[in-house]
Amino acid sequence: MIALPKALEPDYMRALEALEQEHAMTYITTPERVGLRRGRAEGRVEGQAELLLRQLGRRFGAIPDTATGRVRAATAEQLETWSLNILDATTLDEVFGD
Repeated sequence: MIALPKALEPDYMRALEALEQEHAMTYITTPERVGLRRGRAEGRVEGQAELLLRQLGRRFGAIPDTATGRVRAATAEQLETWSLNILDATTLDEVFGD
């Protein structure tokens, strides 16, 4: 990577802004792109966890704090498994495979 001299940064930013406006595009850096992707993935997992908690509450009533914590700390793969398990489970333990 080559560093741009500080004196040229304002000119570079003006040229970049003009190019963005001309082509109606936004410039997003690779770290920003990675951060957005990571944030979206985390948001999906949080949404899956909240949905599973609502389903568990509807099916089994009050959910113990330990189960709630377990769901909120789960991976996407665990949440998917438990979301399928709830369809056949008759107890909360069966959902988690305990």
